[in-house]
Amino acid sequence: MGFPAPIASGLQRRGGRSIMTLGTFVTSVAPHPAACPGRRAGKTAMNGTSASRRTSVTIRNIRLTALFKPEDIVAPGDAATDREVIRRLLEHLALAYGIGNINIAMDEVLTSLDKDDVHACPGLAVLYSRLERVADPLIAMAPLEKGMTIAGKTVHLLVVVLTPPDMPGAYKQIRQGIIKTCEGEGEAGRIASLKSSLAIWRHFDSGGHHLPDHLDARHIMAPVDVFLNDQDSLARAIDLFLAHKASELPVLTPDRELIGVVTTRQLVKVCMPDYLMWLEDMTPFLNFEPIAEIIRNESSTWLREIMIHNYAHVVEDSPAILALKEIGRRETDNAYVLRGRKLVGVIKLHEFLSSVLR
Repeated sequence: MGFPAPIASGLQRRGGRSIMTLGTFVTSVAPHPAACPGRRAGKTAMNGTSASRRTSVTIRNIRLTALFKPEDIVAPGDAATDREVIRRLLEHLALAYGIGNINIAMDEVLTSLDKDDVHACPGLAVLYSRLERVADPLIAMAPLEKGMTIAGKTVHLLVVVLTPPDMPGAYKQIRQGIIKTCEGEGEAGRIASLKSSLAIWRHFDSGGHHLPDHLDARHIMAPVDVFLNDQDSLARAIDLFLAHKASELPVLTPDRELIGVVTTRQLVKVCMPDYLMWLEDMTPFLNFEPIAEIIRNESSTWLREIMIHNYAHVVEDSPAILALKEIGRRETDNAYVLRGRKLVGVIKLHEFLSSVLR
């Protein structure tokens, strides 16, 4: 795969100032330099200010192809495994921009192989890490025309994204921009089969896709694979709690409308009625007599009798930060994502914190 000369920078000179036409980072220091010709390895792109000293940066109106160049599309060569390809991409980023210790970067990136969202869409795998030595987001990708098995699925386009620690939403925003170009059955394979890195870059650029200015709930939600039906009994709820090690389960109608949530905390309240909570002497119940009564009646206890309606929820196009607010306000671990009244996804606190903090 060929590596042509760098493309035009996408900057316009106006009154002696460089104006970025492909997008900006909102910061008190300077615009993002991904399309700037003066970017050098080991230096931050923000007027030489170190990543630890510059202000926190947010993405506004950034075109995806402003963040990488044709040279950042690296042929896998004789790399035979996913780890060899990943290392080749990191070596390129280290040589071109400076990312610190390659081995540390490699270990960090490999941890993302275990995350549920590594397969962004069919044929596309996106790995990432936040590194202290990275001043601004970096992207490198490897076209795998023949395909390579990565985390259990065939991948034709492998992308590594590195971001600085103080841009918590940047990876997910970049990921969404990449997905817009690659989604669709077989699209990643068609992109990988293009004849040069410049052709691949131009394909991404022709879409004109910009990164979302902020993350919406739909960008970070996970599918809901385990749920209860409105006609299920307590017995079914207990079975699912134990089988999936879940702490709460949504209750849906046949049309997937969310009508309530059953939690393990609510189950404890059913097993331990309020009057027991006030008893000082629990001697009569040392053999879990209240729970025995629940077990005897679990098949005839309907979820409508015990489910709660005061659950955390947001609509799918709400800013993702509102999901975190709802989770905190309701003191729960999940926020349900709705389209109208229908459940389309769930934001789990652990995964939310993992994607934003790490």
